[in-house]
Amino acid sequence: METASVPGGQMAYRDQGAGEPVVLVHGTPSSSNEWRYIIPTLAAHYRVLAPDLLGFGASSRPADLRIYTLPWHTQNLHAWLAALELSTFHLVVHDFGDPVALPLALEQPGRILSLTIIQSWLWDLGAPKSMGGPLMRWLYLSLNFSPRVMVPLSWGRRTPLTRELRREFLAQFPNRAARAGAFGFARSVAFEGPLLDQLGQRLDVLSGVPTLVVWGMADRLLRPENLARWRAALPSAAVLELPDVGHFAQLEAPDELVATIARHLESGRRT
Repeated sequence: METASVPGGQMAYRDQGAGEPVVLVHGTPSSSNEWRYIIPTLAAHYRVLAPDLLGFGASSRPADLRIYTLPWHTQNLHAWLAALELSTFHLVVHDFGDPVALPLALEQPGRILSLTIIQSWLWDLGAPKSMGGPLMRWLYLSLNFSPRVMVPLSWGRRTPLTRELRREFLAQFPNRAARAGAFGFARSVAFEGPLLDQLGQRLDVLSGVPTLVVWGMADRLLRPENLARWRAALPSAAVLELPDVGHFAQLEAPDELVATIARHLESGRRT
């Protein structure tokens, strides 16, 4: 892992291969390790970069819960892109990687050679305010609620969620101090919906960017109604529906996913 200084601390990232940059942005409760089956194939033809967002993986995990907002994550990702001097790149986002990274694409769509959206959103999900309240804070910080409960609920049927995989998710957040980032994202669902709605209303600026939307149809938390919203917002986007796959297509159907992404990257490749 490499590291780069950003306003919020040190951002760790994977950097493999050479060629046009492909940036992979993970969600929660996870890290860049969720791309481990995707990176080697893409790195045969591209420079693949996968950061650990602050609060996750090998990056800094600030203790102050108040700082974990979507704009804060976006600011740090912007600084990381600047540190690596990435002027144009292919962008692949999963889960919260979308509301963290897409604001940058909306500001400068010309930088995005192609866009791949996996199981994500850019609008208010309508979560109750209790998602960011004291009870959820205790569940997330004390009981490791996100990997312990949310991952099994969102997992599909194609690939078993083995005991080893469960342990892997849990081990990424070994104590209260390591779980601030995960709770920060839960709180953002509760309180930052209006911001997401504002951003979502600007998605038409990406109409000229070759876009692929990938959806695991068996995800019980982020349901297919959200795929319908992507179809409406970006009608020219290609869509890959994955039956029996849940929230983590990178782990549940990696071979089908990486083959589709590789074909899609060609559509945005510069000659």
